[in-house]
Amino acid sequence: MASNDHELGGIAADPRTDWETLHWIAENHPSLRATVAENPATYPELLEALASIGDPEIDAALSRREDALATSADNTSPPPPPAPSAPSARTPSDPAPTVRDLDDTGDPDGEDPPGDVEATGELDAVPADEPQKTTGDDWFATGSFDAGAAGTGYSTIASPARYAATRPAAPPRRRGSRAPKFVLAVLLPVLVLVALSALALSLLDRDSPEDTTAAETSATEQPSDEGEEDSAEEPAPSPTPEPPTPEELRAEVAALPEESSCESPAEDREVLAALASAASEDGSWIESSDGTLVQEALIGLQESCGNTHAAALFLDLRESEETANALRGTAQDMGSAWIQASFPAQGQQLSSFVSPDGNVLCELSDTLRCRVLQHSFTAPEGCTEGVTYAIRVDRTAEPDCENPVAQQGQPVLGYGQTASNEFFACTSFQSQMSCWNQLTGEGINLSASRNWTY
Repeated sequence: MASNDHELGGIAADPRTDWETLHWIAENHPSLRATVAENPATYPELLEALASIGDPEIDAALSRREDALATSADNTSPPPPPAPSAPSARTPSDPAPTVRDLDDTGDPDGEDPPGDVEATGELDAVPADEPQKTTGDDWFATGSFDAGAAGTGYSTIASPARYAATRPAAPPRRRGSRAPKFVLAVLLPVLVLVALSALALSLLDRDSPEDTTAAETSATEQPSDEGEEDSAEEPAPSPTPEPPTPEELRAEVAALPEESSCESPAEDREVLAALASAASEDGSWIESSDGTLVQEALIGLQESCGNTHAAALFLDLRESEETANALRGTAQDMGSAWIQASFPAQGQQLSSFVSPDGNVLCELSDTLRCRVLQHSFTAPEGCTEGVTYAIRVDRTAEPDCENPVAQQGQPVLGYGQTASNEFFACTSFQSQMSCWNQLTGEGINLSASRNWTY
């Protein structure tokens, strides 16, 4: 309790403390009754009740209070004490609650339990205008006098309710005052209304014609700004590399036999075509030495990559429609005599022929093709009207029914006779037609009953 008394001491001495709080402190904290008695704001009935206790300390405080008030009245009129907050809803006509009317919670409507003074430490309540003697100077926490041997005194302290109409209200700053809640109840709706009004004004300003025009102008200008930023951020295109000079291309052609992968004749053809594009004009070499350079590269490729690779490149230059005229002319002028044949044949120079029985038809050009019309063996997939086989300079025999050999009255290649061209050859036998690649010796035997490659 000592800590509470110390905390409440300033409230008990403050002249701005409301009457109800002073009444409660005097009733529940005996050690602060002298402080309440000396407070100039204490109301008369509470002063009378405190004086009736007969406590020397309280009496000395009352004496000091009277002296202070007299001195203040001589010098200047004291400021009116603050109006108290309404302590209860009791009307002025109701009898003021006494100390005995307050239960442990300070509720003036509570009823004290029955019992005698010695058992409960309380006296029955009496009206404030009828003082009753008592034998004690202490109050219990229940808010009533207890009998004792110290002397006599009043058993009640009048509530400040009857003085509320004549005394100015005190500022609601102490505990127990309801003024803060009242202020909150009043100010909170006002603050909400102010906030809503500000929000409405903000929305109206946003929808004003000037803002709309500014927003539209900003939106119209934005794409232009973004476009400028994008344009500024785009990296500058890298400069187009300069095409190689004819001298650089000639150096590449000269190095082709050593640099070639020997796996793709088409890659080597691109090197030769680049030179033809840069160093030829109107289908002819600007410098005749470039044609000689190409021929030397082909011969060198035969030595480094083999005759089949060189022959395939040679045929591509001579037969392809995509070949530059200067290159095609060089290949035609060069001829195929330089290509080394591993299995040469001595025979008739025929481009096409048929077997004596008319069942096998053959063509000799850059590719060898032979077709068997009637057969008892199982035809490869996709072959319906006879079976056609093809042999290329760099590939073995394989079915090629998409390009069948047509019957065009070809000359007959008699039994034991041989027909050939620069790359392929065929010999006619009674049992079969035997054809092969003169560069590699690989070939195929064809008949009505069977066919096989070798």
